[in-house]
Amino acid sequence: MNIIALLDELRQPGARVGTGVWLIPMEYINQERDIAARLGVQSLDVRQTYLEQLPRGTNFSGLTSQDGYQKLARLIQSLAFEKHQRDCLLIYTLDLLLWALEFPERKLFWDEVLGGIPYPHTRMILTIPEHATELFSFELRRHYSNQVAEGLL
Repeated sequence: MNIIALLDELRQPGARVGTGVWLIPMEYINQERDIAARLGVQSLDVRQTYLEQLPRGTNFSGLTSQDGYQKLARLIQSLAFEKHQRDCLLIYTLDLLLWALEFPERKLFWDEVLGGIPYPHTRMILTIPEHATELFSFELRRHYSNQVAEGLL
């Protein structure tokens, strides 16, 4: 599926699923704001958002702790139910946060985020670099194939 088809799928009236993954081409990295504008969605640097919600004076992200994936999943879930300028967010820099999680926790994170946010107020496209199979495995790509986009605009 391409990104336009995924966006259309997520925006279907009454759609239960509102979160998808775009395996973003490397040439689009660091251009997410422009791409979001072209798609008619709002861009969001989730790494910055995560860091801003940490208590003042915190030196570590807390993602390496036993409940690290839950902290990250809760942030994504909260974004899904907040009001934003647009009906859909293009969320980038998630890969930088996912690297802090152990491999089994990444799968738990994806299962919670892709399977556990029914009928969100705001639709979300989570970007992951296309070759980052350590962050979004081929198994996950197959399991959530109806929520995964690949390729160029």
